[in-house]
Amino acid sequence: MQLTLHTLESISKPSIAVIGLHGWTGDEYAMESVAKLLKLKHVKWFFPRAPYKAPSSKGFTWFEGSDDKGWNYEKTYEGLDRLLEQISNEGFSKEKLFVIGFSQGACLAMEYVLRLPFSIAGIIPVAGFIKFKENLKAEHSMKSKSTRVLLMHGTKDEIIDLKESQDSYQILKKLGYSVELQTYDAGHKIPLSSKSAIESFIK
Repeated sequence: MQLTLHTLESISKPSIAVIGLHGWTGDEYAMESVAKLLKLKHVKWFFPRAPYKAPSSKGFTWFEGSDDKGWNYEKTYEGLDRLLEQISNEGFSKEKLFVIGFSQGACLAMEYVLRLPFSIAGIIPVAGFIKFKENLKAEHSMKSKSTRVLLMHGTKDEIIDLKESQDSYQILKKLGYSVELQTYDAGHKIPLSSKSAIESFIK
């Protein structure tokens, strides 16, 4: 499964790769505004599109199903595996790879990256949550422990409560990850005020 992909690079020979994972009903262009807001130097952005159509809505979703019927995400994980191969083949090392996810994309960043049999430079889950907390506790990879985590969440978020990131912080800290939680005075979005923290993290 190869995910539909949009890319953006700041210079001709970037040294850092950043995967941007959109939220529910987003697409491969939804996170481009974040890249343009951050204006990170020496970065190539990879924006994959989720493989499942969002139900009764325009856009796409990383997870298909329901709590009652179960969740499908095989295409998502398979597509991300292939994307990591592509990024590696382009010459980017795992030590120079970051993932930033928003909302459902933040959930995916934690669920997927922390199960990998290796560490990457870091993940930035923004306004997300860990849905199946006990599963991640049991299934996280010991070899992913060097992956740094910067959790970010708006104090006025009415879609996903700040407590979700606070809970994620406690879980990941107990599991042994280097994790930080930063809050900002905003709702369910990635605001301009988050720019300096993200810039300091991705380098």
